[in-house]
Amino acid sequence: MTSTITTKGQTVVPKELRRKFELDSGAVLDWRADGDSMRVVKLTRSAKGGFIQALRRLGRVPAAPRDHRLVEDA
Repeated sequence: MTSTITTKGQTVVPKELRRKFELDSGAVLDWRADGDSMRVVKLTRSAKGGFIQALRRLGRVPAAPRDHRLVEDA
């Protein structure tokens, strides 16, 4: 399956994959470098601490809303 990246850096997840991986509006995807390739991983809600905390553990969200430190790429 293929998709095209727009001039704004956006792309469409093919319908077959959206259905297979239950990707609905608002789903959060994590883009990861994997050697010379990349992987897209669906982030799920964590039973321990919730969704925002899971993003924080991955370094994707600052520790608190008032925290303006830059979040480095993983």
